[in-house]
Amino acid sequence: MKKQEQEKQTLFSVIRSVLAALFGVQSDKNRYQDFKQPTAWPFIITGIVMIVMMVGAIIAVAQWATASQ
Repeated sequence: MKKQEQEKQTLFSVIRSVLAALFGVQSDKNRYQDFKQPTAWPFIITGIVMIVMMVGAIIAVAQWATASQ
């Protein structure tokens, strides 16, 4: 294995990978690299946090848009 493939991913690379997967633009190369990681927990936790944040943002925007003045 290459040294690059043996290293764990950084927080930034996990966030970037989860965002790309959520928007459906994950490249095959990055997806392959993600699946070579020893555990999926960083991706699962980051994905859950990002989905909760996205739903919260949608709720906040909807409440702001429908607020009576």
